[in-house]
Amino acid sequence: MKLLWIAPQAFYSARGTPMNVRRLAESIAGAGHSIDLVTYGFGADVPLPAGVRIVRAGSLPFVSQVAIGASVAKAFLDLRVLVTAWRLVGADGARYDMLQGFEEGAWIAALLSRRFGVPFVYDMDSDIEVQIGSAPLFRPFLPIARAIDRSAVRHALAVLTVCRTLTDRVRALAPEKPVFQIEDAPNVSDFAAHDVARRDLAERWGLPPGPLVVYTGNLEPYQGVDLLVRAIPKVLAERPDVTTLIVGGNDRQMRTLRELAVTLGVESRVRLLGARPESEMATFLAGADVLVSPRSSGTNTPLKLYAYLASGRPVVVTDRPVHTQLLSGEEAALAAATPEGLAAAISALLDDPVWSERLAANAMRLVRDKYSPSVFSAKALAFASAIESLLQSGL
Repeated sequence: MKLLWIAPQAFYSARGTPMNVRRLAESIAGAGHSIDLVTYGFGADVPLPAGVRIVRAGSLPFVSQVAIGASVAKAFLDLRVLVTAWRLVGADGARYDMLQGFEEGAWIAALLSRRFGVPFVYDMDSDIEVQIGSAPLFRPFLPIARAIDRSAVRHALAVLTVCRTLTDRVRALAPEKPVFQIEDAPNVSDFAAHDVARRDLAERWGLPPGPLVVYTGNLEPYQGVDLLVRAIPKVLAERPDVTTLIVGGNDRQMRTLRELAVTLGVESRVRLLGARPESEMATFLAGADVLVSPRSSGTNTPLKLYAYLASGRPVVVTDRPVHTQLLSGEEAALAAATPEGLAAAISALLDDPVWSERLAANAMRLVRDKYSPSVFSAKALAFASAIESLLQSGL
């Protein structure tokens, strides 16, 4: 097949959707299909199969990155993507077999499909309605966005999702629509021994002795990292030698959390390191005594969770569908999405090494059996084969 993918993202960047796009492209182009990938005008260049061509849609003056979620800058960048994709589909001899739109790129794909008669797939990596509803500036436009998004679901040839909650949403909107669910796989796979990684972190960041609690990822409000910071005084009351590393976020977000830590009197035991290269994540994960995903809202499973589970270290997650659609209390310590709940789960893991080891071993087994890169690739190839069949049948 000759495919046009529309990914309104900074590609490549170490975020969930660009990571998913890259892995999906590697699997599908590796099977002989060709992909033109329309994306923003900025992002890192990364190795991709020969069948993938990056088509950058240009950028905006003074915009070299875009924040997560809806924004004015993103709206204008999406317009650049629309113009570029329109030009490609409308060019003589392009002859794309299918369009595939990632997140709001599906809205662009739906428009192009209607104009040029090329079928499209909606690649749903998150709930766009939730994203727009959480952006105050765009909230008045939520009814329009909801109508556009639901129309895109209903008119798509098929929908590709990354987790059960999104699959359930599609089936509620369009019960007869073909839905393919391909969960993410760990973006980190080569982990050093815990003591080696812990020593490396201590030397590089000047960490004191004692257990290490680690969070990695962005610091958007839905991640619930403020709950983790609020849990720290309760953890320190039992284990005063615990240090918490928070890896990720921008200066403004780190400043807010640092001020919170000062207010709580725990600033000496909280290290905010900001965004770090993807290549360093394996060391942060392997060096942790406890990894925490304190997600407080949202619907799609965080990509980092797959790497957490593969790391061999015990994990605490909030007892919410974003986590429990993937795992159970046999693979992670489930905590209420409150400071008290997180503190109790972290302290329990630190106090019970036998339980911690059992959870970590079960988590590694879960990833190996259900969410490994090879499982992802097999599902991606099955998806591509099914799409070919749908196209050939004329649906």
